[in-house]
Amino acid sequence: MSRAGIHPRRVMPDARCGGTLDGMATAPAQLLVYRFGTDAGFEGHLVGALERIEAGGSMQVLDLLFVARDGTGDLAAVDLHGARAGGGMVSSLLSFRLDASARRRITRRVVAGAHADLIAALAATLEPGHALAAVLVGHEWARAVADAVDRTGGSALINDIVGPTSLTELGPALIEAATGGPAPV
Repeated sequence: MSRAGIHPRRVMPDARCGGTLDGMATAPAQLLVYRFGTDAGFEGHLVGALERIEAGGSMQVLDLLFVARDGTGDLAAVDLHGARAGGGMVSSLLSFRLDASARRRITRRVVAGAHADLIAALAATLEPGHALAAVLVGHEWARAVADAVDRTGGSALINDIVGPTSLTELGPALIEAATGGPAPV
């Protein structure tokens, strides 16, 4: 997947990288990738979290890829896209998780599909008993905010995912954005 036009810490396109916030036709997306070891307990926690992401409508699961090797090294994979990633995701993932024959059927279809090379490459990074989940989340809220700012005549200065939880802690970054240079010391 190309990262052109996306700043590595940004949720939305970075204007300095050729992206734009004004007139946003599609919601910006964020890629989340997680690795699980042999001690992982897949008991529906991840599926529940993905359901909650979409519940309010401000975020949407665009794509989901899960690749795993069982204790003997056999491959299992599921690949969901677009509306199916969200709407039909729960039933597909429950079948994948709970029904061994469904899991084999889904895996056969996925490893022969459009992302066969990607799945093979990811599977090659996994030891027996390990798994990887990749989720592409669309930020519908960001499109609504960008549209409101655009209609108001404003422009985006910062759109970072940050660790601090207060604007006071982010003061220097705010000043830098507002002045176009580093904050005075």
